[in-house]
Order: sequence, then structure tokens, then C-alpha cells
Amino acid sequence: MDTSLAHENARLRALLQTQQDTIRQMAEYNRLLSQRVAAYASEINRLKALVAKLQRMQFGKSSEK
Repeated sequence: MDTSLAHENARLRALLQTQQDTIRQMAEYNRLLSQRVAAYASEINRLKALVAKLQRMQFGKSSEK
């Protein structure tokens, strides 16, 4: 019985380690994705400002009403 419990304990510890490794990997991937999202949001804001500037240049302020 002690052998069975020792094997189960070892199996559960290995499973826990695998899960912890997966969580660490997912957290790192999440961090990288968050950086990409921030970069894309910044680019979108830059492009929106550029579109607004070009619209003002083409149509003037009166068309913004």
C-alpha cells in the first residue's frame, strides 16, 4: 500500500509540475500578446490621426460638422 501511495504521490507531483510549467508558458505568451495588442492599438491611433489630418487637408474644417 505504501508503494501505491508513493507512486500516486509521484504521479501527482509530476502532473502538478507539468501544469505549473504550462501556466508559466501561457503567462509568457499572454505577456507577448499584450505587447502586440498595445503596439497595434498605438498604430491604429496613429493611422486614425493621419486619416483625420488628411480629411481636414482635403475637405477643410467645415466638413467635420
